Amino acid sequence: MHAGLQLVLDQPGKLLDSGLRIEDVIAGANSSNATFYRKFATKSRYLTEVLDQLIDDARPAPADVRPQVQLVLDKADGDRIRAVRRLVLDYFDAAFADKAATRRLLAITLGPSSPHTARRIRATYQRTDQLILQIFEVLFARAGATLRKPLTKDSFCVVLTALLEGFIIRHRAEPGAVSGELVADAVLAVLNIAVDGSQRHAHIDDALTALTGTLAQPTALPSEPRAALLTAARAEFTKRGYFMTGIDSIAAEARVPAESARRIFPTKTHLIVDALKSAFASLGQDITDDSAIGYDPVAIVRRHFVRVARLVADERAFMDALMAAVAHDTYADEDGLVSIKQELNFPGLLVPLIVRAQKDGEFAGDQPAEEIAALLTNTLLLRCFTRREHSPAENAEFVSRLVLDGLRLR
Repeated sequence: MHAGLQLVLDQPGKLLDSGLRIEDVIAGANSSNATFYRKFATKSRYLTEVLDQLIDDARPAPADVRPQVQLVLDKADGDRIRAVRRLVLDYFDAAFADKAATRRLLAITLGPSSPHTARRIRATYQRTDQLILQIFEVLFARAGATLRKPLTKDSFCVVLTALLEGFIIRHRAEPGAVSGELVADAVLAVLNIAVDGSQRHAHIDDALTALTGTLAQPTALPSEPRAALLTAARAEFTKRGYFMTGIDSIAAEARVPAESARRIFPTKTHLIVDALKSAFASLGQDITDDSAIGYDPVAIVRRHFVRVARLVADERAFMDALMAAVAHDTYADEDGLVSIKQELNFPGLLVPLIVRAQKDGEFAGDQPAEEIAALLTNTLLLRCFTRREHSPAENAEFVSRLVLDGLRLR
């Protein structure tokens, strides 16, 4: 094994010329053909084990580095910038040494050639991600810092790993171009953009706010400003969430002057109502149509659940914003002159149906129809918002089975 690894690492260029010749391996190990084939049986099996060893040597040590990072942070008197620089410089020589770099690059290049080795390479990345997250926890997470949207812990690790591997490739080809100081500067640049120390749950685009703020404000309206604002709002709610999105940012995204945007939509509540009112009206009309056709109340509720679940999935940005706005209005003043709970009263859609079913003896009548409608609707919405990986039909069916049988009189 050692002889094969040495040939690969010392003379990787020869792989293009003649491959890894077993004769060279045997000669380098001072062994014999009989010994080699008695141990490995085939050249293919030997190459697999060499690659496995290459991957094993390329992976980072699976250790808990938090105590070590904390020590570096303490020595830097809590200065996170100095601590990051120190960490990068301390590990630069080991990570960027020629043989270490060659080993890692060969492992990544050759490893995905088979499912077995590909799985092992993914495992090395998972261990690397864990080390990065341990470092982040000590330096930032314990201080309450978060990652700017849309970065997550997983994507943040991918970004840093890709950055470092890019430096390793460049250093392998041109050592003078990559120094420890440059790598530290680049890591700090990524952290400066990615880490949100104010817990504002900001977006990564906000890092350029100072620059974009100097751009000229639009003076000409789009041909359909209302539609442009709704499209922009969908993008901004998806990017930033309800509370971090403002009318001004929506207007800038839509290229509509802020003053004009506020005339159309004085508040975010007005905008949400406008975006969802057509779908909301359709839900009410569908219940009326189902009743006219002759569906029984339980079937109507089931069909209504599917439609609401589809609306949540189709209008994810606005429905998320709706829930945030309703929660805000519950404990604070309503946002502007329009009450979102009145304009988009989703539980209220079911109230007339439930009242009729109670009078006809099909639903239990010991609770107010309004309370039952709220329970049904809120249970469905909670399921849709917390089980986004499931389809609308699956979420609707789950809630239907959970609650509807309990409403039937036995």
